[in-house]
Amino acid sequence: MRPDKLSILRLFEDRSQYLIPLFQRGYVWTLTEQIFPLWEDLIDRMDAIAAFKADAEKVGGAEKLRALRKHFLGTVVVGSAKGGSADTIPTREVIDGQQRITTLQILLLAFRDVVKPLEDEGLDYSLKTLTRNLGKYRERGHHLKVWPTNVGRDVMQALSDAGSIEAVCDRFPVKGPKKARYERPLMVQAYLFLHALLAAQLRGVRYDDSSAEPLDELDELLNEALGEDGSAEPTIADQVIRSIEKDNAVAPPRAEFPLQADRAHLLYETLRDGFQVMSLELDDEDDPQIIFETLNARGAPLLPSDLIRNFVFLQATRKREDVDALYDAHWKAFDEKPAENAKKEGERFWRKEARQGRLKSVRLDLLLYNYVSLRKCEDLKVAHVFEEFKGWWESSGKGTEFELARITSTAKHFETFLLPNQTSRLGLFCRRMQLLDTSTLTPVVFYFLEHHDPESEEMDQVLGDLESYVVRRFVCGLTSKGYNRIFTTKLLAELSKEKETSPDALRAKLLDLSGETQNWPSNAEFEQGWCFRAQYKGGNTGKVRAILEALELGKRSSKQELLALPDGLSVEHVMPQKWETNWPLVTVDAEIIANRKRLLHSIGNLTLVTQNFNSALSNEAFSVKRSEIVTTSLLTLNAYFQKFGDKDVWDEQQITMRAKELFPLALKIWARP
Repeated sequence: MRPDKLSILRLFEDRSQYLIPLFQRGYVWTLTEQIFPLWEDLIDRMDAIAAFKADAEKVGGAEKLRALRKHFLGTVVVGSAKGGSADTIPTREVIDGQQRITTLQILLLAFRDVVKPLEDEGLDYSLKTLTRNLGKYRERGHHLKVWPTNVGRDVMQALSDAGSIEAVCDRFPVKGPKKARYERPLMVQAYLFLHALLAAQLRGVRYDDSSAEPLDELDELLNEALGEDGSAEPTIADQVIRSIEKDNAVAPPRAEFPLQADRAHLLYETLRDGFQVMSLELDDEDDPQIIFETLNARGAPLLPSDLIRNFVFLQATRKREDVDALYDAHWKAFDEKPAENAKKEGERFWRKEARQGRLKSVRLDLLLYNYVSLRKCEDLKVAHVFEEFKGWWESSGKGTEFELARITSTAKHFETFLLPNQTSRLGLFCRRMQLLDTSTLTPVVFYFLEHHDPESEEMDQVLGDLESYVVRRFVCGLTSKGYNRIFTTKLLAELSKEKETSPDALRAKLLDLSGETQNWPSNAEFEQGWCFRAQYKGGNTGKVRAILEALELGKRSSKQELLALPDGLSVEHVMPQKWETNWPLVTVDAEIIANRKRLLHSIGNLTLVTQNFNSALSNEAFSVKRSEIVTTSLLTLNAYFQKFGDKDVWDEQQITMRAKELFPLALKIWARP
């Protein structure tokens, strides 16, 4: 084999064709599982290159900066070039990596079509040579850079020839005559997704921006009156994916904005300099089928944590350290600790898959992701953890024993993040952050846990302030999109640089945050959101449950038994979501309906009950529900309803009164100095 490191562009510079052998499967990459993560990596590198160029200009040259890391896209294995003449093209069989090669070619085709309106002669020519073998050929399809298996050849030919997103949409609709529905081929979906997001990016619109203009209060009320779901804001990427699934014409977002040539050139530079592919070219005597089977059918892929373990202990071996002792003391548990409630023999705790926010990986990978974020004070991607860990480890210089001990110490705390308890302040904090789906502050908590005991007053203040910040912003309906930057690259980076470990330092920095995207809401803002804003929306049931659970525990006195809340409790609307039958309005107009829709989902109308209660009585009249609540519920939160009689009403006024009565407790739990 002949190895070589190639950029994305160098993969396609030669006048040749990648031939996908028939023994390989067709194209299987999907938008959510593979294409979207690739897009995130592309924009991550594009942002990094833009920042590097800006820093280089400040310091007077790139040579004064540390070289920028390239993102490793994996390995492709290809055969040696066969054939080729004036009217035929040399071909290389793709033994491994065909999904990757095909997707990268689709990316370049989409890029070619997006920049066409710029009429940039140099960029047009460069992309033309990367997406087409120039010349006239005897064989059909020889001008294509990638020749898929039989099932995908017509699709690749169509993508190459179309020249625009409109032509691709016309060729591959999702709706036909007489309500017929079609599913677009996966290669077409990839092209449409990449084209739409490339066009948006070149217009200055990011894939993770909100897909809709901010709504004013009246628009929100009207949406609620019409029953619109106002849960998590859909992003530009979400909008594009939905359009690909449902619309014949996939319109690029913000098409009214002009394309920017400088962004197009930066993207081209990113494809040239920001990525690296390991290409292995086989010799003629190598058997492609045997190599393909070996690569794809034997053994499991290495995880980032596997690579880190191998790297650390190889380094220790080279330093002539006692590797066995280091392993037994600091890594053995990561490999051997049994899983809790193991369903099959041999299941390991740190090898179980877990989710933290948008991240999903095995637990050990998530630990190391958060740990490297702590050490580097940077927002990382799980896929980059090994490279980031390696770079940090080599620059640390503190010794294997010291660093492994810090990792294992942090791992003990991370177990609480993974499996929160209700017996400690840290456990409650972790449970609430898990329900609130907020994990980006984990490295900040790690930082303070390295300097303070989990049960200390200092940690109580740290956890209380962080929880207050997150809860108040949720209640006020403020975005969480920038939390990675706020918690890691701002707060943690500043605290680490200043070597500040006091909770007061964190509090001061939280109070200094300003602007709607990052401020810590005041008591007045908190009260407005608490009493009048709809909190229960679509996918945030867990977030509301976190609030209600905290209220329940906050209402209990020291004289009561300390009983853990069961996991099976559900959020109940006292006035039900389907209120029309048993909860009629005296006067009906748009404003009154909008007000009911809003207060229906506000804190004052929400409580906790068992799932059986929720299913059986959710739409009953107040007299029926109140009686059942006060006679069956053991929760202190529900004792409030004991003061009502069978003839009393539960309406908008009562909802607001209950919210106001609960608010002093909310101020106590989520205080802000």
